[in-house]
Amino acid sequence: MDSRFLHDAAQDASSKSATREELLQLAGSLQAELEQFADHVTKMYDGYFQHMPAYMYTSFVSELRAEVDSLEKAVRSTDPLASHRVQSTNLPFFRALWNTAKRSRDIVRLRCPVSTGPFKKQILAPGTRIVRTQGESQPSRLGSFVIDVIADGGKTWLKVSSMTNKRLLYDLAKESVFLGDSDDGEDSQAAIQDDMDIPLLKLCRSLANAARGHRIRTKSPAAFLVLPRIKEREHPEVDRVLNACRQLGVNLLCSDDLSPAPLLSDSLLHTMAPSPKANFSEVLNIDTSLLVALASDFSHTNVTKQPWFSHSHNDHADLESEQSIISFVYPILETHSLVCTREAAETFFHIADTLATESEKARAHLILRRSGIEKSQEQRVQELKLLSIHDVPPCLQLPINVVDMNENSCQDRFTDQIKMKLRSVLNPGRSVFSYGWASERTTLTCNSVVIKQLEKDLEQLSTLGDLPWPLIWPFPTSRPFVGTPKDTRKCVRKHIGDCSVTCTCGVDELYSGQSNVTIL
Repeated sequence: MDSRFLHDAAQDASSKSATREELLQLAGSLQAELEQFADHVTKMYDGYFQHMPAYMYTSFVSELRAEVDSLEKAVRSTDPLASHRVQSTNLPFFRALWNTAKRSRDIVRLRCPVSTGPFKKQILAPGTRIVRTQGESQPSRLGSFVIDVIADGGKTWLKVSSMTNKRLLYDLAKESVFLGDSDDGEDSQAAIQDDMDIPLLKLCRSLANAARGHRIRTKSPAAFLVLPRIKEREHPEVDRVLNACRQLGVNLLCSDDLSPAPLLSDSLLHTMAPSPKANFSEVLNIDTSLLVALASDFSHTNVTKQPWFSHSHNDHADLESEQSIISFVYPILETHSLVCTREAAETFFHIADTLATESEKARAHLILRRSGIEKSQEQRVQELKLLSIHDVPPCLQLPINVVDMNENSCQDRFTDQIKMKLRSVLNPGRSVFSYGWASERTTLTCNSVVIKQLEKDLEQLSTLGDLPWPLIWPFPTSRPFVGTPKDTRKCVRKHIGDCSVTCTCGVDELYSGQSNVTIL
């Protein structure tokens, strides 16, 4: 039976027309579609930072499962009241919620509890900034408010209500709010807004207050109330209440505003939960942490643990044995042109010269061009294959091109407020992330610490102006150089300032007698 017919049959919770079999089929249809959504999300977020956000749908899954269990129990029961329990099932609401989700784009959460305040300052809302997070919103001790669908990467909140015209008129009559067709529209409207005992108004007020207390990408989420069983322009009293709701700052979507829910398909699933990789730029900006991972022995060989390994070394050896970082990285890099900033390249080579093994240094010279070493893309790929237990994509664009962080004066786009926030990021990270943002190129990194701090810093900005939010892909793990024991390392010390003629910074005097120190 078509799911739309089942939806229509179960639309009114008090309707006697929906048979038990139709309700059970509706339940099965809902669960099957939600399972398809969950499978799709798992696939789209494979290899995502901090793993796939299963919390996107788990609350809805649990609530729906409980409702279905209750319905199945009532269907099997011989209790005379069982029939009433069947007809009063909450499945029509869950269907309306799922239909709302199917009309939405880039869903972040389903059935998400948020804080109701009081708010001393705005708190971070669930959504996608640099990575997809649950934000800082937690239900307060005074109660919680559940947002049914958080969409558009977190910028849209949708609350679904099963309110009907008949029920709203009953609430108005119960509170003795008789408006008639008086010309005194403004006073009547104010009376409605001030009346805290009309459930629909109370719901809108809670939704509006919660949205104003949260922040996503420097703005509050847009609040929508979905009313699939409310029709406008049938009762003046109902329309006045709806207008009062809108004056609270809530957008209303009544039955006439809602198109039929689309049938679930692969195309629709990609709209509801698009791949986080879908908007990658053609040219990818590589940071120092990923350069190190691309050259590391951990990433390319089966590293045997050594007595001198630190706890971090042992942890990375274990992580690599469970999941190779190259399996995350190569599928993203192989179809793109690759660049890195001069600061990132210089820091990378400084680390390699100081810590790396000979094989790690060899890879470093293959993935980045160094003065005096000229090799074709094909040569670099072939030599990298010889230094790795993994296949190397033949189209991997090596060497990675080194660019100026202010290429084409791109950083002139930043306001003084943005530049101040970026100063909190130490170089080479500052050059990497500011270049990627200003040039609108996707930045790839393994540095989760900087990402988390950058998200919080950027949310403190009053506005981004005409700049889009920076697009950054953090890998779920990193790999350092294996390196050599400390007592065998060749230390590299750099002069401070211009010491090309005579050393004035004291480095020559301090280290000239030490054989394991190279002075640059």
